[in-house]
Amino acid sequence: MKIRILIPARLESKRFPKKLLQKISDKTLIEHICLRAKKIHCDSLAVLTDSKIIQKIVKSCGVDCYYSKKNYSNGTERIANFCKLKKYNPLDLIVNIQADELNFPLSAIDKIKKYFRNNKKTYVATLIYPSTNYSNIIDKNLVKVVKNKNDDAIYFSRSLIPHDSKNFYAHLGIYAYRVNVLSKYRKLKRGEIETEESLEQNRFLFNTVPIKCISIKSNDSISINTKNDLKLAKKKFK
Repeated sequence: MKIRILIPARLESKRFPKKLLQKISDKTLIEHICLRAKKIHCDSLAVLTDSKIIQKIVKSCGVDCYYSKKNYSNGTERIANFCKLKKYNPLDLIVNIQADELNFPLSAIDKIKKYFRNNKKTYVATLIYPSTNYSNIIDKNLVKVVKNKNDDAIYFSRSLIPHDSKNFYAHLGIYAYRVNVLSKYRKLKRGEIETEESLEQNRFLFNTVPIKCISIKSNDSISINTKNDLKLAKKKFK
């Protein structure tokens, strides 16, 4: 099983266009993500983008970058198509790091790799962490998740789930999948829950593909979804 880190990086994000070009300290957001990803022990690392500007920045970081102007509805579709073009081994592990997940936890990536090595029948997984932060509870940009006793996700939502809970699990924007399940992703039916929540992982759940939830104790990452998130990041990285 080879470990392949892929970072989908769309320029015109719906909620915060061109956020990957925003400067935090002396570097753009996409530079921060690339330099952190380079610390991961893996077999390959690449950014997948629809922007020549992003491609130029990424290559200056010493990271492979593949440009395609083709439109995809989400990063998982972009990754699935790339894996098909590269003809990766069906059992290779793809780790999808969101390009706006500043300071994502490196130890959590190691935990993902270990989990897939020890669980051959797991095909999709994602990271979650417990939170009691009220501002997170009401933030629609922070995705919440409920899981069953086997740590399989039941549902992902931008709303608070469970209802009126003071303790909940938040979702961290990192996914892991084996190549063979990605080859099926674009053929899966897109259900209402994916469209209404605007969450790509709900396509797996709608089509009864299990998503294993890998828990970490805490999360210091800042997901840059709004200009306020950017302000917080700039303060942290002053």
